[in-house]
Amino acid sequence: MKISIAVPSYNYGRFLKSCLESIQMQDYSNYEVLIADGGSTDDSIEIIENFCLLDERFKFVSTSDKGQSDGIIKAFSDATGDVFCFLNADDCFICKDALSSVISAFNNYPEMSIINFNGYYLNADGCYIKPVRLRYHPLDNVGLMKYRSAVLQPATFWKRIVQQKIPMLANSHYVFDALFFYQAYCNFSWIELSKPIAGHRLHKKNKSLQINFDRINELAKFEAVKFGTNSFRSIYLHIVSYVVFVFDKIPALGWLLNRVVYIFINSISFLSYYRLPSI
Repeated sequence: MKISIAVPSYNYGRFLKSCLESIQMQDYSNYEVLIADGGSTDDSIEIIENFCLLDERFKFVSTSDKGQSDGIIKAFSDATGDVFCFLNADDCFICKDALSSVISAFNNYPEMSIINFNGYYLNADGCYIKPVRLRYHPLDNVGLMKYRSAVLQPATFWKRIVQQKIPMLANSHYVFDALFFYQAYCNFSWIELSKPIAGHRLHKKNKSLQINFDRINELAKFEAVKFGTNSFRSIYLHIVSYVVFVFDKIPALGWLLNRVVYIFINSISFLSYYRLPSI
C-alpha cells in the first residue's frame, strides 16, 4: 500500500525540515509527500525545493492557498496513495517505524477504514513534554466522538475511500479537521491503537490553543452540524465566543479574563462528561 502524506506549510521554516526529515527516515518507503505552501516569506520554500530535488517522493504541489485546509485539499488533489494522512509543518513522526506500523495495522484490521495512533507533545525545540492523553476522562472512548472529537491528527490515517467520500472545507480555518474526522467516524469503521508514532508540537502559534472569537465561533458552527443550529450546545458556544470577543477588547486584563474563561468552560465540559462542549 502506498501512503499519501499532505504537508501544509506557511512560514514554519524553523520546524519544516524536522517534519520532512521525520518522514524521510521511515523504514517504509512506499509513500509520497505532497507539500502545499501558502506563500511563505521565510526559508520554507528553499527547504521544500531542496527535499524535492533530492528525493522524488517529495512533491511541491502548490505555492499559494487560502489557508491550511485549502492547502491540504490542493495537496490531496494530486494524491495517488491507498492510505492518507496530513502532517502539519510543525509536527513530525517520532519513530522510524511509524509508517510501517500504519501499514501493518491496516493489514491486521482490513475491515477498518480509519486508524488512529498515539503520540507525544513536543515543545518548540522538539523535546518531549508528555504523552498525548486526549481521552483523559475515565469514561471517554472513541464512541464519544459526537460530544468530543478528540483526535491526534498527525497520528490518524484513512483509506482512499474515506478521502473520496468525506470533503474537507476549504473555508474552515480552525475546525475543518475535527469536522472531517467526525464525519469519517460517522460513516466508516474506526479503531484506536496505543502505539505512539507522532509528535504534536506546542508553541505560541498553535491554532488549537488560541482563545479568540473566530475559533470558538467555528466550534459553535461545528456543534450546529452535529446537534442542530438551535441546539443548546451551539448557542452556548456562540455566547462564549461573544464573551471572549468582549473580554479581548479590555486592555491589559483581556487575555487573563479569556484564560479564565478557557479553564472554566473546559472544566465544566469535563465534569459534565462533555455534555457541555469544550473550547
